[in-house]
Amino acid sequence: MFLAIGHLWITQAELLTLTCQVSMSVPPVPALTGLVLLLILRALLGRLAGPLRLQRGELLVIYVFLCLSLALGSGGALRQLLPNVVALQYFATPENGWARFVDYLPPWLAPADEEVVRGFFEASEAGVPWGAWLVPLAAWMLFVLLLFSALHFMAELFSDHWIHRERLSFALNELPLLLTDPGQERGTMALWKDPVMWVGFLIALIHNGLSILHAFSPSVPALGFSYDVGALFHDRPLSAVRPLVAYWGLEVLGFGYLMPLEVVNSALLAYGLLLVESVGASALGFDIPRFPHQEAQSAGGFIALAAILVWSARGHIGEQARRRPGILWGLVAGIAGVICWWWAAGMSLLPALGLFGLVFAFALSYSRLRAETGVPIMWAYPVTEQHRVLYALLGSEPFVTNGSFRNLTVMAVGWFLSRGYLTGLGAYQFEAIDLSRRGEVSRREMVTTLFLAVGIGALVSFYAQLHSYYGYGLNFLEGGVHSGGMRAGSAAYAFRMLEGFAKSHEAPNLVETGATVWGLVATVALLFLRHTFLRFPIHPLGFVLGTVRGYRTWASLALAAIAKALALKLGGVGLYRRLIPAALGIVIGHYVMAGGVWSVIGSFGGEAFRSYQVWFG
Repeated sequence: MFLAIGHLWITQAELLTLTCQVSMSVPPVPALTGLVLLLILRALLGRLAGPLRLQRGELLVIYVFLCLSLALGSGGALRQLLPNVVALQYFATPENGWARFVDYLPPWLAPADEEVVRGFFEASEAGVPWGAWLVPLAAWMLFVLLLFSALHFMAELFSDHWIHRERLSFALNELPLLLTDPGQERGTMALWKDPVMWVGFLIALIHNGLSILHAFSPSVPALGFSYDVGALFHDRPLSAVRPLVAYWGLEVLGFGYLMPLEVVNSALLAYGLLLVESVGASALGFDIPRFPHQEAQSAGGFIALAAILVWSARGHIGEQARRRPGILWGLVAGIAGVICWWWAAGMSLLPALGLFGLVFAFALSYSRLRAETGVPIMWAYPVTEQHRVLYALLGSEPFVTNGSFRNLTVMAVGWFLSRGYLTGLGAYQFEAIDLSRRGEVSRREMVTTLFLAVGIGALVSFYAQLHSYYGYGLNFLEGGVHSGGMRAGSAAYAFRMLEGFAKSHEAPNLVETGATVWGLVATVALLFLRHTFLRFPIHPLGFVLGTVRGYRTWASLALAAIAKALALKLGGVGLYRRLIPAALGIVIGHYVMAGGVWSVIGSFGGEAFRSYQVWFG
């Protein structure tokens, strides 16, 4: 029931009205809402429910199921997939010559009927042509199950090492654990009874309330969610920092308070260095597109981090191979299954190995970033860089065989893997394993829940998407006006790149590759310095976070760092811990007010209510 309601909520708030991206938050707003409603129901029923009263472990299992299954239907996950499947056919014109690429797609990958494709983008009175979609959906369901099987075995392989040997905090789990803890476990009062939590909740309530009032009456003062600091810098070379926007992400502020201070400070330093690089290049007269290539730098950091994680856990991996060989073989089989799927779709073996080597490396690094820092952002990974790293390093010509553009065409279909965060959802599997330990849930029960969440969540997501697309037309959803919304735009972008490759091969980009190498070397060097010098202040994860999402998080992280430093200075660790409920209260209040109340009101309130849009991450 909660899953169905959640997808109806997501469809209304994100696809139809674009009021609030409720499924892109961490955790998804509908999942947190479902947990809160169950807690309220349990409190109302009290002891009257008897054996029907949900226990803490059962609540956590439901929460994990909702998190993963609802996140699968978000704009960065499976909603990024389907437009890529049919965009090539729909946007093909005699002028762009895309029709010649359609023949490279196998018949089971996408519907071939022109009316079926047109209805996807322009709506159809006949409804969803399920017969035309049956085989493609079955094929994509197989891919999703193979992908998440590999991600699950990756989590099984590394999680025990991270939990027991490295003792990572998994700070994002504090929210469901404290919500479901009646107070006895930690020797403190329950979170809902803690007045400090309600102080944080009130801060979020006032912030969002003023922003909502400001949207209707500009005379009402409000911070809003951003302020363009870059507008203060008009002249060169300082104008090179633009756009420099301070985003007031309350979820980043709340969870940022729980992050290690050295990671937060290092992230701020890393982003500051990016700004210095931009100003320095401008002062020297350089005008390099995309400089300082922060995405490429962060990609290098992600690659280095993945290699370091594998190397540092090599002893644990060897032990697991002896004690639980099924985990290692499951990971190998899952990755091999994914690669074989794309090989069957038309991608050659070497390009598939290169692309999915990066895909799984980024997934592992992102999971580590979440586990160690608690960053509540699904987009905290190098967007589009899995593809771009290969193109920058090799150019496009090595992917063309005997004049055939099959490799590049199938890679363009797979653009959603880089443009979205589908593989990043594997982080929920790491967190679920930690929750099973801390919430005293059977590991087997949690694993079963994860696979059910993927299977059922994917089916419901595909159904909800196709029902919306053929009912309204993708061109008119997600803010689209005749030409398609965000997902259609990103899919078309991938095929415009393909068109460009066909007209003239792209040469290797030494500048972007150099930025990737710099990010890799910097991450390895920082790790070496931290192991060599005691209390070395710069954390490699801070460098990775600052380059990958510093532009979006710097203002909120700076406020969190100031609050945490003041708490430690004035009251030590005791005051810091006492204020944790306030930090979580800010997160809860923001999700309830902006993600919950406002998204529902704005979704059904008409155009006047949509001037205030809420974005997470």
